[in-house]
Amino acid sequence: MPRRRWTIYLASQSSRRRELLKSLKVPFKIISSAYRERWCRKTTPEVLCIRHAIGKARKAALPSGGRFVLGGDTIVWHHGRGLGKPRNRAEALRILRRLSGRKHAVYTGLAIWDRKTGCVFTGCARTDVWMKPVGEAWLQKYVDTIHPFDKAGAYAIQGRLKIVRKIRGSYSNVVGLPKELLQKMLKEIERSSDVPEERRIVHFEG
Repeated sequence: MPRRRWTIYLASQSSRRRELLKSLKVPFKIISSAYRERWCRKTTPEVLCIRHAIGKARKAALPSGGRFVLGGDTIVWHHGRGLGKPRNRAEALRILRRLSGRKHAVYTGLAIWDRKTGCVFTGCARTDVWMKPVGEAWLQKYVDTIHPFDKAGAYAIQGRLKIVRKIRGSYSNVVGLPKELLQKMLKEIERSSDVPEERRIVHFEG
């Protein structure tokens, strides 16, 4: 973990990422980012979520003197297509009907930009998720209960109503921030934080 005098600036308004960072006891502050996500059908989910994470970090409103900024992006991937956050109730139901009883993958890309050295630390985690087969009435209740409009794939694995049957991989990745991957990246930052300035990308496998 970076030394305590350093603060990680989280370029995200996600309450779930905030809680996961708190659980790691990482000093952090929330900042906004002007980055706007753009989807490309020909791009793999790994490349896409890392690209978005880097964009969020670099477009963040980092205060004067701020050094480390963390960007993250989570994508739900099913049958070669990314499923984002639903825009309305009808779209949330369409997404959940599509996922019901089937397997999909959750990818989260992370990027930590060290503004002092210009180095960008990136990584991507993947978790396979199997959903429960559920009926229409249950889905209607689920949408009304979890309010899915800020959630990729229109569901929350940590919600009171359980829609996920099993997973393979990081649980926290499905929530929105793979803690295991982030800890690897923070250890590397600690190790290399005082090296001479150089502009490079350091990539980690989740």
